[in-house]
Amino acid sequence: MPLTNARDWSLMCDKQAKLIESMRSHFPERHEPLTELSRHWRELKQQLDSGAIPRMTGVK
Repeated sequence: MPLTNARDWSLMCDKQAKLIESMRSHFPERHEPLTELSRHWRELKQQLDSGAIPRMTGVK
């Protein structure tokens, strides 16, 4: 069952990913974890955009 507000969630995921990506330059020692976190937000956005049931897998 698709989310009724999937578009809003998709936009929020995109904003989160961009924010986290911008933080990498301010916190170079956190580059790898921030990259991974951003990737998870992008994967969630992709799931929402495709109409799949969103699941965040592999997040530690």
